[in-house]
Amino acid sequence: MSKIVLHQWEISPFCQKVARSLAHKGLKYEAVNYNGLKAMFAARLSSVGKLPVIDIDGTRVQDSTRIARYLDEHYPEPPLYPADPQQRAQAELWEDYADELLYWYEVYLRVNDPDALDQAVTLSMEGRPSVERLPVKLSLRTMLRISLAGQGLGRMKREDVHAEFLRQLDRIEALLPASGWLVGDSKTIADIAVGSQLLEIVRTSPMRREIERRPRLWAWLQHI
Repeated sequence: MSKIVLHQWEISPFCQKVARSLAHKGLKYEAVNYNGLKAMFAARLSSVGKLPVIDIDGTRVQDSTRIARYLDEHYPEPPLYPADPQQRAQAELWEDYADELLYWYEVYLRVNDPDALDQAVTLSMEGRPSVERLPVKLSLRTMLRISLAGQGLGRMKREDVHAEFLRQLDRIEALLPASGWLVGDSKTIADIAVGSQLLEIVRTSPMRREIERRPRLWAWLQHI
């Protein structure tokens, strides 16, 4: 059996994407959380300085997409990416959509709602001394707001961001096929990537109610 260590931030949808990919393949792993001020040590794990990072039998891989592809190469069953070229392309497009677009709505909803931010900070403080809470909260809020401003979403009106997010939910709801999966007739990286972003919103944001109101979307999320 391979020894797998997942270095993660508890509140990162990308880390959750990797955790769900490992679970999909039935692979056991040890999770190391970089909670609280321990997060500063994550930069030492890779040249990119971001999480998730996995160690598998002496091999280190970073970035959720590279990790997913590595898992499919070395642990092919059950697959994350469809074998059919067209379906694989569709799954990869959904994955990019989740990682590059949906992610920013998750960040916006988390950092611009006081209750959501407090819940996120509480989750990211698990196992750490309470004295770290204030600096962690200030650092997280500042870092995410700077990122949002640079991406552009942080400069939009709140009501416009919320309206566009609801459009995203409606699109996913409309595109979910009768099979219950985004691509093909079984779970793929498309479902895991999109679901991991939305489930972080479910976990901390009042916008959870909007996700629950869309029956097909909500039922699908229960199986991610």
